[in-house]
Amino acid sequence: MQTLHILNGEEMEKAFQRKGLVEGDPMIPFNEAMCAGETCETIFSDRFIKTRALTHGVSESDYRRITVEKLEAVFHEGRDHLQLWFDEDMFCQINLLTLLAWLDQIGYEGKVELRIVTQQFDPLATYTLHVNGYLSMYKQVLINRSTPAEVSLPPLSKGIELYLKYKGRDNELVRFIEHHPDLSEDKLVDRMIETFEEFGLGDVQYMQLIRNVRASER
Repeated sequence: MQTLHILNGEEMEKAFQRKGLVEGDPMIPFNEAMCAGETCETIFSDRFIKTRALTHGVSESDYRRITVEKLEAVFHEGRDHLQLWFDEDMFCQINLLTLLAWLDQIGYEGKVELRIVTQQFDPLATYTLHVNGYLSMYKQVLINRSTPAEVSLPPLSKGIELYLKYKGRDNELVRFIEHHPDLSEDKLVDRMIETFEEFGLGDVQYMQLIRNVRASER
């Protein structure tokens, strides 16, 4: 039985290729940053693609090529064993929630094994999952911005908690920006990446947040 590995993004894919971590099995990256911007209920629908393409500033055709087409291997090749590789930070966990919700949406019934790894790709934990219920959880968190009653995966529970804080108007990231008015955008981005590792945000997300906060103070 051949396993299809779905990784949190192209950087992880490049590292896995370099290190030969899953030789012999196909790998595809989940190229998204679902904690940024808005979304909609039906994952990978035309409306979803339009919304996410606008968030990332790319064309809809580019979004389909970069994100959607890579995942079509799950459909076309009838995979009955998926292994998902994600970091435990918020950025990766919200991507994971979206992927699990999509698998629930398409009625995937095969075996799903989740590997939680560090940013250096060292193993932290392994879980065997059923995807039923994750679409409902996705809608609750990313559409309604509310906390689910129960989340069985500890990293996902923490990721959702951080995501809902991140989407709130008053949070530790906003306060950090407000407390450092004299730092340049670039220096503040570097400082925030170092300080808030558990959020897993990159320079693009922090730059946008800094500009939004500073614009609102004028």
